[in-house]
Amino acid sequence: MISQTRRLIPALLAALAACNAPSGITPLTDIPSGAVNVEWNDAGAVRLAHAYSSGFRQSARTVIDNDADWRTAWSMYTANLGGPPPAPAVDFARYEVVVAALGERSSGGYDMTISRIAMSSDFLYVELTSTRPGPRCFVTAALTQPVDIVRIPRQRPPVMFIEKSVEKDC
Repeated sequence: MISQTRRLIPALLAALAACNAPSGITPLTDIPSGAVNVEWNDAGAVRLAHAYSSGFRQSARTVIDNDADWRTAWSMYTANLGGPPPAPAVDFARYEVVVAALGERSSGGYDMTISRIAMSSDFLYVELTSTRPGPRCFVTAALTQPVDIVRIPRQRPPVMFIEKSVEKDC
């Protein structure tokens, strides 16, 4: 039963991400200049969790707007912990949760960060920065599953994820 549940969770998160992706839109490489940044404070964006090791073996980009999906995502996030902490409380009448997972990597040195959030009248833009180790980096030989989870004020416009990738020069 547990293995069936673990296989269903990535599929559920992928389906959630598909619901949040606007169709027919060409991917952007940057947030448009007219968009207004969401501040990183208690009334704006708040990082709920960030980890290099999680249960997110598949890549995920999604916005969660209800408690059931939040519990599922938190279970996935804490899957590698022996005694997982309870999920942070989220008032889904006022907030949503953005989950950005890089997926499983063969070593350390990788990271996924929600680096910027901005709004326009048409979209909520979520800028993601994925980091990979450079050729001179010494990294752990362990499997990693980087993920970043941020609470944001509840929004109505569709979400546009903007992906950036950097190589760390050790």
